[in-house]
Parts: sequence; C-alpha cells; structure tokens
Amino acid sequence: MVEVHGRNPVIMLVDDEPMVTQALALFLELETEYEVVTCISGAEALERLADGPVDVVVSDFLMPGMTGLELLAEVGRRDPEIPRLMLTGYADKENAIRAINEVGLFQYLEKPLDNDQFLLALKNALAHKGVRAALHDKIQELDRTLHQRDELSARDEEMRRELDWARTIQAKFLPEEVPGADPFGLSVVYRPAMAVGGDFYEFVSLAEGNLGIVVADSAGHGVQAALGTALLKFSTAGLAGKDLGPGDILARMNEVLFQGLPREIPVAAAVAVVEPAAGRIRLAGAGLPHPILVEKTGNMQLQPANGLLLGLVDGAMYNPGNEVVLTPQVGDSLLLFSDGLSEAQNAEDEFYGEGRLQEDIADLAGTAGQDLLESLADRALAYGLREYRDDLTVVGITRTS
Repeated sequence: MVEVHGRNPVIMLVDDEPMVTQALALFLELETEYEVVTCISGAEALERLADGPVDVVVSDFLMPGMTGLELLAEVGRRDPEIPRLMLTGYADKENAIRAINEVGLFQYLEKPLDNDQFLLALKNALAHKGVRAALHDKIQELDRTLHQRDELSARDEEMRRELDWARTIQAKFLPEEVPGADPFGLSVVYRPAMAVGGDFYEFVSLAEGNLGIVVADSAGHGVQAALGTALLKFSTAGLAGKDLGPGDILARMNEVLFQGLPREIPVAAAVAVVEPAAGRIRLAGAGLPHPILVEKTGNMQLQPANGLLLGLVDGAMYNPGNEVVLTPQVGDSLLLFSDGLSEAQNAEDEFYGEGRLQEDIADLAGTAGQDLLESLADRALAYGLREYRDDLTVVGITRTS
C-alpha cells in the first residue's frame, strides 16, 4: 500500500453522473485503502481541493458548466504536482488527446473503464508523484550543497554517509549478475565517476527466449544524474516476457521518462535485443555513441543506430530511429557503451575519441569478453586526466558458438 506523508492517498473522482463516481468509489473502497472523494461538478471539485490534500484527480471529459479539461487545467495551475487523469469516450478520443497534450495531463482512460487498467493508472500516477517529489527535493538539496561546499567541511562525515546510502540504493538498480544467452556470451564494465553515477544498464528477459539489453546515460554527473537512474529502473519494469523489439523498448522507456524527468536531464540510451534462436542481434539507439561490431577478422564497423534522446518529447512525437539487424559470426563482438568511454578528455581538453578507441581495440586483438572491456576502460580512463571525468559503462555481446 502506497502512503503519502504517512497517510492513505486521497483520490478525487469528478463526474456529473453520480452513479459513475459512486461505482468507481465503491470499487476503490473494496480493492484499495485509498480515501475517495466524489464530486459532481468542477466547481465542487475546486472547492473541495481547497479544503485538504488531494493526491490524484480523475475527471470526466464532457461535463456541463466547467468541462473536465478546464477543471484539470485549473487543478494543474493550483498544484502542478497533482497527477491528473481524464476519462473520455471513444468518440471524443482524438479531441481529448489533443487537448490533454496541451494541458499536460498524466494519462487519459477510455470508457467503458477497465478496472485493472484504472487501478494500474492510479498506482502509476501515485508512483510518478512520489518520484517527482523525491527528484525535486534531492536535486535542490544537492544544488545547495555544491554551492556551499567550501563552508561545509564539518559535514564531510555526514556527506560520506549519505553517499554510502545513495551508492547502496543505486547498486540495487543494477543487475546482480550477467545472464546467459547461448550462443552469445555477455560481459559488463561499469565504473561511475563518483560514488554514484548517471550510467545505467539492465537485462530484460523477453518472449521467445530473447534478451533485451539496455545501456543508458542520464545527463550530468554524481547524485543529480544518479537520481535519473531511479526512473530508468522504473522505465524498464514490466517489460519481462513481452514480445518487444529494441525500438519498442525505447518508446516505452520514453513514456515514463517524459512524465518523470525534468527536461534539462534527458537520457541517452541504446537497446539491443539478442535473439539466440535466430543467432542475431537487433539494435536501436537514442543518443549514445554508435555501437561497434568487432569482427573476429579484426575489422570494425560502427552501427548507425540513431534515435531521439529519451525524456524530451511525448510518446506521440518520439521516434526511436531505424533498427539495425546484425548476424554476428563466431568470435564477433558487439560493444555498447556510454560516452564516458569515447569522450574521455585529457588535460588539453582533447577527446579520447572513436579513432583512438578503434586503435586500442585493434591493439588488443585476440583479447575478448571481460578482459577486452576491462582493458578498454583502463586505457580510456588513463587518457582522461580531467578532474571531473564521466561515468563509464560498456556491455559486450560476443558470439561464442
């Protein structure tokens, strides 16, 4: 059960047909511990909103007097942190979606309402509100700390404890082990620039024995970027067992990140779907450096996986770009990596760059798997002598048989 500041969440239902609100309220009272408030008009809803806390507002689209859209727009002006959901009939769907995008609502639901879908929407709205509040509070706290760091030497020990806590929490966002995907072998190197980092990787077991691999990089460094990884973890939840391609995964991640991330903290990502039965890899990108296919012969090929960064535009506008399909031969490896590998900078502000990266890959011919990734990471980090280096993550996918 989700609590808000030690109390049960308050859900406001607004519809000019009392039978609708009564039925939904009865359903929620039977299935949840939410406190439910029902109103039959926008005016009544705004009056009740002023009397006490409300965590989610659900309104019908067509109502006399004040429409549902006008009501939810006013709720957003009064308290932008309240997630707002719209109920709409199929006939009004197109106009409702257009209007909803203009007002910036959390979600719309079509009538007749599916109970499970309704419950899931409320849970997601409450989770969204909690994540936004945590992100807002932590980012503000860290910004103040950074500006005052010269005056806070006495709090060093407290800061170390907080970073240890953050590192412990963030470690839970990353996979505990690297899965198998025979006839492919997987290897990972993850090195945050600070105690916590903005890089993220995940393995998702999909339908038909396929495996989704996500590598992502939240903008910025340190705790601010690391907070984005909380949403990245949330964005990949619920994908297991589904029949999804890499573009589908990026699109679903974007839906969550667009709702939860500030626009100034976009996310770059790449997704590979390994299909063991077909012996192939499907690839799509969202702003990370181009993955590199390293052939057993020593040849290297940049894979043009281009797509929009995540979290900048809503689902209707998001484009994951063209999908790349590879059929590696035995001994070939595909490298997915964050820009901490290719964009390490030395004291003269010169980038390590893809050229040096490819030269080092060639120099390490005969090295494969985890040894190859560790060696590449060591060389990039040795080159980058700047005080504030970037997080570094590399995932290797090698055809082993």
